[in-house]
Amino acid sequence: MKSLVCKVKGHRVNRRRVWHDKFDFRTNCDRCNASLIRDEVEGWREFDNDRDLLVDRMAHPKHA
Repeated sequence: MKSLVCKVKGHRVNRRRVWHDKFDFRTNCDRCNASLIRDEVEGWREFDNDRDLLVDRMAHPKHA
């Protein structure tokens, strides 16, 4: 379940965990742990598999 605070105030970008996946900057929300992507037009927004999923995207460098 997503954080009610995130629904009201928006996600809090975890700036310590930002990485570049060869296409965009990515991170997670500090409150609800949702995957976020930095869009040139919209700014930071929730990652959408239908819209953003690319085969060549790299996982987080510390991903197991």
